[in-house]
Amino acid sequence: MYEKGVGVSRDYSRAANLYGKACDAGDVLGCSSLGYLYGSGNGVTKDIQRASALYTKACDGGVSISCTNLGFIYANGDGVPKDFPRAIQLFSKSCDSGEGRGCANLGYMYATASGVTKDIGRAKQLFDKGCSKGDQWACDRLKEVK
Repeated sequence: MYEKGVGVSRDYSRAANLYGKACDAGDVLGCSSLGYLYGSGNGVTKDIQRASALYTKACDGGVSISCTNLGFIYANGDGVPKDFPRAIQLFSKSCDSGEGRGCANLGYMYATASGVTKDIGRAKQLFDKGCSKGDQWACDRLKEVK
């Protein structure tokens, strides 16, 4: 509620504090949300290393969006060395868990030959799967890929 300002004034610092307590108590969704705040610098000092650690904990705990977010960090080398094999592994795990954005990101890697051999057919399959899971970006990419 504090992060989004739902029913209360938006307060990222308060949200970070509460997410931290939840994460420390073993709530992997709290870890995921806190990772997002560290990744964006909302309410805390931006710290990609910390975001990565939190996303790892949440991804290992079954929060597929955290696998996607962590994969994005590795695919782009954002605060960590670029690691396409790790990004592919994370996007695959996320996609296999039903996270549309993970499918879309993996499809993009196939469409652009980022760490994999270019495979437009595979990219289309992944964009289609992501789109069917409700990811609008995947739907848009599906229309563009030829």
